[in-house]
Amino acid sequence: MKEIKNAVKKIAEKIVSLFGFTIKRVVIKNDDLPLYIKLYGEESVKHRRFYNISAGSYLGFGGGMNHPCWTKIDVDRQWNKAQLGEKGVVYNPERDIFCDMLAMEPFPVETSAAELVHTRFTIASITDAAAQYLFGEVHRILKNGGIFRISTPNIDLDYRAYFNNDMTFFYWFENDKTVSIEQAFLFHVASQLSSIHPDGVAERITDEQFRDLLKTKKMEDALDFCTSKCSVEIQKKHRQDHINWWNAKKLERMLRLAGFKSIYLSSREQSASPVMRNEAYFDNEDNKFVMYMEAVKI
Repeated sequence: MKEIKNAVKKIAEKIVSLFGFTIKRVVIKNDDLPLYIKLYGEESVKHRRFYNISAGSYLGFGGGMNHPCWTKIDVDRQWNKAQLGEKGVVYNPERDIFCDMLAMEPFPVETSAAELVHTRFTIASITDAAAQYLFGEVHRILKNGGIFRISTPNIDLDYRAYFNNDMTFFYWFENDKTVSIEQAFLFHVASQLSSIHPDGVAERITDEQFRDLLKTKKMEDALDFCTSKCSVEIQKKHRQDHINWWNAKKLERMLRLAGFKSIYLSSREQSASPVMRNEAYFDNEDNKFVMYMEAVKI
């Protein structure tokens, strides 16, 4: 049994490492229920008016987040047991909400009902249109004063690393000498277009083409060109892939379009919400490229 557990763990680690993530063991802190009740009241806790949004990632339904006070919103799919591991989270229709972020459909949540909303890496795996729709829905369901916390890869760091020829930044590929820095960067933006992807679009972007794009176009235009070539249908088969890019400027602009006025950069374990500073559930990504931002509905 121990050998099986170790084998499953190695498979899961190999899969998540392709996107720069590592599996980290954390001590689950189950003593924060009194804090939820103190800050938000028994009614909100009872009805789980805290929403975690995902886009069908590799960590199970809801991105593997399984706090008893939170309601998960995600797309259900056939989860790979090797990816989930023994404690992987699967869809529970009695507690969770099925919603495909790529479909751009309203959340079945009342307006101004949510205390908090959280999403981790979701917006890197959906289109701009879907992200804008998601932001609008979050603004709708949040109460006044409610906080929306977002974590996503910061493409400015990839861009800097590329022009510095810093392959160590793309550490999930560092030991694979067959992967060029161009393909490592491309895989982090538009996975389907990279030669690394086993089931991507028919017409991939070569190293030379990618270099030319970045030399002749502004960063935003070059990356938009790449993401525009991604297929939503392929993404539905590989939900964990990246088909979008984000930096602080773009994310703030789109949050403002959704109606948010109070927006600020955050850092790991520095949420304005005390309950979202619990590392057992939030900000526990072991990586070096994450950007955190929060938006408050006022």
